[in-house]
Amino acid sequence: MAMSARWRAILHDADEPVAPPENPLRIESFLRPVEGTTDEVVLDVSSALAALRAWQLERVPGQGDLERPTGFDHDAAQDRLDRLTTLLSEAFGHPCDPGHAQDSACFGSVAVPGEATRTHQNRTRKHPYLQVSVSRFGRLATYASRSRQHPAPAVHPDDRQRIEQAIADAGYVHVPDHVLYSPYDGPNTWALEPTATWYSRFFDYL
Repeated sequence: MAMSARWRAILHDADEPVAPPENPLRIESFLRPVEGTTDEVVLDVSSALAALRAWQLERVPGQGDLERPTGFDHDAAQDRLDRLTTLLSEAFGHPCDPGHAQDSACFGSVAVPGEATRTHQNRTRKHPYLQVSVSRFGRLATYASRSRQHPAPAVHPDDRQRIEQAIADAGYVHVPDHVLYSPYDGPNTWALEPTATWYSRFFDYL
């Protein structure tokens, strides 16, 4: 299903252009020779990530970056996440656990325990937990089942209805999967992989 013009506008409005570093991080700087060879190299991922993190920390407080928009209100975001946690706990009749994300545009998530849901694996009948995630950008939200067995089962319609109602009541905008997993074409392509999606931009590790 193609992304509608409405959803394209919502995602682009939520995104925020971030200028590349004045001294670009060049991949050549993080290539290391493979021991015992003369012409093979390997990417030093840890050094590359550390350099990117150092650049992000140098940005002026209050300005936006890849992980948060300009003027991001942490306290207000926390209040909304707390509200979502309460609504989900009430909707499923079971305490739900909130958590926070790091190194990501995702602000946090709420885990709905499997025993409180109707979602289950067809073969084992086991109930995976459901995870509702919220972004730091545009009050966007998404959800999915999480299971050690792959693929994770589709979320049961009854669970979908309860989650989407809680998302709306907490003041978030639920973004459908077909929209989130469409190719990213926003203003920060310089910072993302060529295969990045809108999920990569707003909910994944950066």
